[in-house]
Amino acid sequence: MSKRKNKNEFKEPNIILCEGADATYFMIKYLEYLRKREDGFKHFMAVDFGGNDELKGFLADIKLYTGYEQVASMLILRDAELSFDSSVQSIKSALSSNDYPVPVSPNDITSNGTISVAFSLFPKLCKEGSSGTLENLVIDNLNEADVDKILDDVDAFLISLQAKGRHFTWLHKSKLYTYFSITNDYVTKKLSEATEAGAFNFECEEMKSLKSLLQNIVGS
Repeated sequence: MSKRKNKNEFKEPNIILCEGADATYFMIKYLEYLRKREDGFKHFMAVDFGGNDELKGFLADIKLYTGYEQVASMLILRDAELSFDSSVQSIKSALSSNDYPVPVSPNDITSNGTISVAFSLFPKLCKEGSSGTLENLVIDNLNEADVDKILDDVDAFLISLQAKGRHFTWLHKSKLYTYFSITNDYVTKKLSEATEAGAFNFECEEMKSLKSLLQNIVGS
């Protein structure tokens, strides 16, 4: 069977499968940040696998993508959403269904001798995680001075709107983008663009944990 030419053509041996466009571009910016500061992160590539319910099908297809034969490691990144444990089991099920090595826990690495596999979940990016999303990670690690006081005001504003009957399906997203909207630097920007512009602290503990995972999966 011929290789499938796809927008997700694998050009590097270490692939990071990300949930959705925001997480993918966030990781692209993080990899750029790392590459400017040290060696060892050149051969990573961030790829959008779509929504969480698409991961199983994506894993079924990627062996047909151009360049898959050079892939040595695969890291899956997604939001924990409302349940960290359920999200962990969903990833493990998707891997198992497609005959990939299945790590026991987040940030563990396992290999079948051909490919090393790991997964991690936003917002904590560690073995003992919590519910939440990429936006929660960003909100907790914004760079602006006195940001906590500003976020308190954002919370009060959103609460006042809720009291008037306004419902926010994605409250964490509403909080983050409300914050962006009251700054001069990030008001027109998407999450990845604001990250590139300096909104987010890439040296936070969560990203240090992810950095270690990236380093370890290459050496596994």
